[in-house]
Amino acid sequence: MSAKAVVADEHPDRRLKGGVMKISITIYSLAQYFSAKKMTVKEFIEYAGRVGFKGVDLGYYWEDKKREFAELSTWLNDNNIALSGYIVGNNFGSVVGTDKVKEEIAKVKLAIDEARQLGARVLRVFAGEREDLTWEEGSNLICDCLAECTEYGKQNNIVLALEDHGGLAGTSSQVLFYLNKINSPFLRANVDIGNFWSEGEIPIDGVKNTAPYAAMVHVKDFKKIGDNLESVPVGQGDIDFTECFKILKNAGYNLKKA
Repeated sequence: MSAKAVVADEHPDRRLKGGVMKISITIYSLAQYFSAKKMTVKEFIEYAGRVGFKGVDLGYYWEDKKREFAELSTWLNDNNIALSGYIVGNNFGSVVGTDKVKEEIAKVKLAIDEARQLGARVLRVFAGEREDLTWEEGSNLICDCLAECTEYGKQNNIVLALEDHGGLAGTSSQVLFYLNKINSPFLRANVDIGNFWSEGEIPIDGVKNTAPYAAMVHVKDFKKIGDNLESVPVGQGDIDFTECFKILKNAGYNLKKA
């Protein structure tokens, strides 16, 4: 299992009832298996249930959406697994300032429709990047894209969770720029604890800044070896998860065992 396999997930807006935190695994953690055609979505769900996870975060790797969407509820029920979230692989940074913006927004809106169809309440999204795109040039344009998608999410009761994932949303201050400017309970944060460190921010600081906005939490670990960060299984690296979890709990994120 990948060092970034675990996802802690709950409904992000406390004003919308029914959220329960579940320890989940994102399908992207087994990306190598899917790339090599060694696993299907059904087999991934069976694996997650067998290992003991309570939820799965799905997206990307459908082979036949119509058939798999129709069977998904049965697969989840048979393995006592909840659908904790849905993913869309958008990259607004790659298209802002071009004629491809509408297509990228449409991709996210389609994912919102699919999340609603499948019963997911949270959609993980990204800001994205382009090699020649600076923060000054791109941040407001990306914000416009996120704002339109957030409004569509609101119309469909789907919360967007913006991940700190490098590019123009790699640090907590960058993530908060979008959240504060759009200022909607339907745009929250997907707090990836390890990703902060990859962008040069101390994980505890990144978590402290984004915890009040957390819709989902990703857990991955790194060990610093010289000037490099080496990915390791969670708990075997240098990240102080005990302190990070305390911060999340104090911010109101539900860290009780589901």
